[in-house]
Amino acid sequence: MQALTTEHFALQSGRSATISESAGRSSLYMTTVSSAVVALALAGQVANLGTVFALAILPVVFFLGLVTYGRLLQSGVEDTIYARAIGRIRRLYGEINPSRADYFRDVYSDRAGLRAMGLFRRWWQQFLTAAAMVAMVNSVVAGAFVAIAVARWVKPPALIAVAIGGGAALVVGASFYRHQRRAWNRVDQAIPDEVTSQ
Repeated sequence: MQALTTEHFALQSGRSATISESAGRSSLYMTTVSSAVVALALAGQVANLGTVFALAILPVVFFLGLVTYGRLLQSGVEDTIYARAIGRIRRLYGEINPSRADYFRDVYSDRAGLRAMGLFRRWWQQFLTAAAMVAMVNSVVAGAFVAIAVARWVKPPALIAVAIGGGAALVVGASFYRHQRRAWNRVDQAIPDEVTSQ
């Protein structure tokens, strides 16, 4: 029992660490984006400097968003692994004392419990993760870079450049979404819910 409670505590600490890291990384990325937008607004007041600055800074912001997205996705997977391990321990607590098993019900691994709480994973819930938030903002950064680059070198009408940038943002966003969905499908296959697989 002491080993179980120690493991439970260690897993809970691991979950807290993943949540804290996700918040910190998301905050760092969003602060960088905000700072870049302010810097672009200031640089844009000088002729030609704004475009050059945007073409220099936006790839850096996009790269930071890319690695932030990757780590947030990893942290989300780690959190799921920890939560399911805690669920197994909670079920064991209930098996040790069946008369008190209801106090240790593991709703997070029980799909019926998840449905009742409105937390069952549906396609649109992919957008509710921290990784998806960063991915969507990063898609806009990519679209802005493409629009500015097209306007600078191809010189089409402004609406055409914006439309091309918007299309690029949609393609990048769809790529992020597809990658995240595949990653979570792999996690679900690698660590199936014990409640539903029995």
